[in-house]
Amino acid sequence: MGSRVSGRHPEPRTLLEKYVLRAIIALGFLVVSTLMIWGAFLVGADSNEGSLFINLGTEIFGILITVALVEWLFERRRLQDRGRELAWNVFHALERAVWVWQGGPSQMGTDALLGLIHGIGKTDPLPQFTRTLLVNLGSQSREALDKEAPAIRLLPGMEPALEDLTSLRSLSDGDSAVSIRMVTEVLESATSGLGRVLHLSTQPIPAALIRYRDSTERAQEERYYAGKGWTPKAEGRGKSKGGGSHASRPSSDRPRTA
Repeated sequence: MGSRVSGRHPEPRTLLEKYVLRAIIALGFLVVSTLMIWGAFLVGADSNEGSLFINLGTEIFGILITVALVEWLFERRRLQDRGRELAWNVFHALERAVWVWQGGPSQMGTDALLGLIHGIGKTDPLPQFTRTLLVNLGSQSREALDKEAPAIRLLPGMEPALEDLTSLRSLSDGDSAVSIRMVTEVLESATSGLGRVLHLSTQPIPAALIRYRDSTERAQEERYYAGKGWTPKAEGRGKSKGGGSHASRPSSDRPRTA
């Protein structure tokens, strides 16, 4: 169903404890620095002791500022890395949903993915299991926006892409009047946005040039259940054309640009 948003990242309580500890240490250094400079004026700033206290106080304050700046840069880098990880997670979930719906090669980049999306027809079937993949994609995007906002905001273009995908949750109504065209527009916009965030191609390949396209409900069912340990054939649902061979799902590795 695609990677979950939670992934490998510290729990909120752990982050809070870390920030509190950092604040306490920084406050301690600040207090020591202030006391030394204040003590220097008490004993006389022109005296040897006063000069020593002033030098030590300003030195400690300088170290505090340097450490705070380095810490801020490291934290920003960590959030950017987390944001890119989230972007890849959502991209792979989107890739799987489109692959199940439309077919195509087992590995594809954003150009082939956009080509498949452009090729979605108004009458293409959207069975419940494919609809569920799209709903889960919308829920995953909403969860990321709610829980990982600081990381997402550091990557320009990622927040609008996820906001677009959240609208897919409306498909959970089953007989929803949401049109195929609207779903296609959402997928196209989000794929282009994530492609820019991840520095991938955003030029679509013509759908007619993409191999293994098959949006029939039977083909979608085979792709959906591929790798789940059982197949429609095993459940007595009959053989598909070509001996009932089943497509393999997209690799979870970083997609290659076609």
